[in-house]
Amino acid sequence: MAETLFDELGGMQGIERVHRIFYDKLLMHPWLKGFFDGVPRPHLESQQTEFMAGLFGGPKVYGGRPPATAHVHMFITEEVFFTRHILLEEALDEARVREDLKERWLDADMGMKRALVKDDISECEGRYKNEPIIAIEKPR
Repeated sequence: MAETLFDELGGMQGIERVHRIFYDKLLMHPWLKGFFDGVPRPHLESQQTEFMAGLFGGPKVYGGRPPATAHVHMFITEEVFFTRHILLEEALDEARVREDLKERWLDADMGMKRALVKDDISECEGRYKNEPIIAIEKPR
């Protein structure tokens, strides 16, 4: 049986290693960090790791919402998405992920663009009653 991307990345530990570096970058970024205000880092990392593990052929342990509904309350523009994507690429490089595996991960990430990116804030809505829309202005 062929190894899955999950296996080739080193399983859960390999994905966690990338996400530790990735969230270091996201939570220090002057613009993107605002999308995560008030959300505990362990929650962010575990949700992302569990989701990606399943996507990459590993255990299906993620119990959260699909990307489109999980992020419907966030005004994620194309610029926000690509800024985040670049940080992911940097994290993969810093974690020394093999080039072919890095490309597969980045392709999977790009595959979520359509579900996440919104052209206008009017496309956002709270996931539950009275949930605020998260729209972070780009710092000057």
